[in-house]
Amino acid sequence: MEPVGTVRCPVGTSEFTFVTSDSKRLKTGEFVYYLLDSKKVLCRVVKRSPLRTYPDSFLSNPKIHPSKVMEALGIEDFAKLFEVKACVMGYYDKKLGFVNPRIPPPPGEPIYLAEGEEVQKTLMKKKVGERGSLHIGYLLNRDEDVPVTLDASLVASEHLCILASTGSGKSYLSGVIAEEFMKPYNKAALLILDPHGEYHTLKEIEGMEEFVDGSYRPRVKIFGKNDVKIRLCELEYGELVSILPNLSDKMEAMLKNAYETLPDKFTSEDLIKAILEVDSESYTSRALIWRIKRYIQSMDVIDDYVHMELKDILKPGQLSVLQLYEMSDLEQQVLVSVLLNRILNARIAAEKGKESSEMLEYPVFVIVEEAHRFASKDSKSYDIMRTILSEGRKFGVGVCLISQRPSKIDSDILSQCMTQIVMRIVNPYDQENVKSSIESIGRDMLDELPGLTKGQAIVSGVAINAPVMIRVRERLTTHGGMSRDSPSEWEKWISLIGEEKRKIVKQKNARLFWE
Repeated sequence: MEPVGTVRCPVGTSEFTFVTSDSKRLKTGEFVYYLLDSKKVLCRVVKRSPLRTYPDSFLSNPKIHPSKVMEALGIEDFAKLFEVKACVMGYYDKKLGFVNPRIPPPPGEPIYLAEGEEVQKTLMKKKVGERGSLHIGYLLNRDEDVPVTLDASLVASEHLCILASTGSGKSYLSGVIAEEFMKPYNKAALLILDPHGEYHTLKEIEGMEEFVDGSYRPRVKIFGKNDVKIRLCELEYGELVSILPNLSDKMEAMLKNAYETLPDKFTSEDLIKAILEVDSESYTSRALIWRIKRYIQSMDVIDDYVHMELKDILKPGQLSVLQLYEMSDLEQQVLVSVLLNRILNARIAAEKGKESSEMLEYPVFVIVEEAHRFASKDSKSYDIMRTILSEGRKFGVGVCLISQRPSKIDSDILSQCMTQIVMRIVNPYDQENVKSSIESIGRDMLDELPGLTKGQAIVSGVAINAPVMIRVRERLTTHGGMSRDSPSEWEKWISLIGEEKRKIVKQKNARLFWE
């Protein structure tokens, strides 16, 4: 391998500059290396600028390129040299893993362009197709395909977040991740909470050979509004209180007294009877009963008798999509709160060997779309989201938060996502929230956020050895969240109207002819 540059000087303990004449390959985000005791120490290009610029007088005539002026004067074109700033990342050791030597190269040391195989070996914890791998894309700045993979075990146990502006491709990427989790080398127990109805196309997985291995064939179940129910008696007292708005102290005290007299399995009518037994005549009891009828009995997602079994929606080798788009925001938050609480309790019971009516003997992974709806402090599901993000990893409950408004997600929750994928973000408040909540991405890479295009992302965290910029791989299944082509639909609609009008005219002329 021929050198592409020569070290000019170190900048602190982890950065250095080198000089190069390579104007095409050494882009921001590219990987180079230097040799340290025969080890290839990988470095990332942070910045590139001309070493010297042309004199202003050489730029006075835009019709003549300054290089032609220098050629005419017999001067070597020094503007072809560039100063490149790079940060030291480290090297891979079979015994120690990823090692950062904390030693920049000395002046005069040759710098080499890192081979794709070397980048994979150094930065990726897993190879493509290996058990526990998630192949999500390719290095952004390479013409050849250099695969980028994540460690599925660390993603599922340490939590993941995908943050991006609308139209950046976050739902497309989450579809890629869902595909990878259902591959034969993972066989995940996967649940997707889908507020927009974008993930139904993952049903195509069942008919694809890429997901089949021997007897293993993944199953995809789509649950609509009528399939998703919460039995009233599954609600904890705090969840019940949170559903009923504007409760006075007297109302809450009355509800508490009535709730404590109820059996393990009760209906909304049982709750009303219990309140009447506490007090049947006061304004407080009438107001409380009105709220129960208005906000519990009329809520479709809450049922007196239907019980949704956890093992129907969560089992290894099955992807379940809960479509929430026909539910109100309140119903969505109540459902997410109760469901996640049941999942966590079922996993705790299994891990600690406790007697419980519900047990999940295997880890689970939950993808939460529009996570800012469920992880902000004013959400009904905030408490359980915070609990799972901080404690879920101990019990095998992993979460992926997907949001276009990271500034609305509580920073404590966001900081618990130990693997981060950040796509294009333009809103300055969201940018600042990402910078303050995600420490593993350097400022130089975060400055790239507004310039990323659709399908490009920065990946960092525990599931990969060092931050990289990627382009997302192509999905195997159809993307269900495609933007509409409005002009085409308008034209189609007008054409249909025109055709209907022509039919009416023909029918009218035919009647006149026969009359």
